[in-house]
Amino acid sequence: MKSFKGYLFILGATTFWGISATIAKFLFIQNVETLILVQMRITISCLLLLIFFLLFKRHLLVVKLKDLYKFALLGILGIAGSNFTYYFSIATTNVATAILLQYLAPLLVLLYAVGSREEKVTSSKVIAGTVSLAGCYLAVAGKDFSIITISHLGLLTGLASAFCWGFTNVWLKYLLKKYNVWTCLVYAFIAGVLFWIIINPPSKIIDAHYSVETWEMFFGFALISILIPHSLYFSGMKYLTASRGIITATFEPIVAIVSAYFIVNEVLTPIQIVGAVFVITAIAILQIKQEEQ
Repeated sequence: MKSFKGYLFILGATTFWGISATIAKFLFIQNVETLILVQMRITISCLLLLIFFLLFKRHLLVVKLKDLYKFALLGILGIAGSNFTYYFSIATTNVATAILLQYLAPLLVLLYAVGSREEKVTSSKVIAGTVSLAGCYLAVAGKDFSIITISHLGLLTGLASAFCWGFTNVWLKYLLKKYNVWTCLVYAFIAGVLFWIIINPPSKIIDAHYSVETWEMFFGFALISILIPHSLYFSGMKYLTASRGIITATFEPIVAIVSAYFIVNEVLTPIQIVGAVFVITAIAILQIKQEEQ
């Protein structure tokens, strides 16, 4: 039952991420800079979360000083790294290509599991990982199969996002052995915010003189693209292994193509529907074989 709860949390997170990917592409078309969007979404989310914990849950902010670098790695290499490379890939290519490249991550996590022996690599996980990757490809490239014709920079950032996303899942599972999910989340956000402050000081944002409407957009996007989904995802990872969690997250492309169908009237082809069925099948395999850890 606990593992089922984990799947539900992660599916909820991927629903928000899939919708926000389509919204992000729309914002990039409106000339919103990738760096600004990524920085503001984590900064606003961090401030909201930190204020809440300072007022009501201060005990969850207590950590050992020697562990701070671990949270920094999760926040900088994991969250900030995967966010920026993913959204940069969206901006330089398209939503479909960026998602497909990022979701090579499940295979990276499975390879890590084989090498580290930190979790049991079963036939069900290998099958589910392969089926989910095939489903992602059909879902996002099913229109004309010309997805490979992308810029070299977009390809590199997309592959980087796969590495960062894979690392996030493995490292988060490691931290959850010692700390509460909310402790991991807030310190990872703090690390990500400090990193972006160094890269892009607040003075530059102030000098941009964004309108009230733009700030409202930043606030809303922060909620649906990072605060809510990351809270759900981190919670879900309490109940699942790293490989199960990241394979389940391949549901995101399905949400993305469906949201694109409703939001921007993109046609949903039969091939893409088959891809969606593949991904859902992969998740079902994991749930049916949940006793194999």
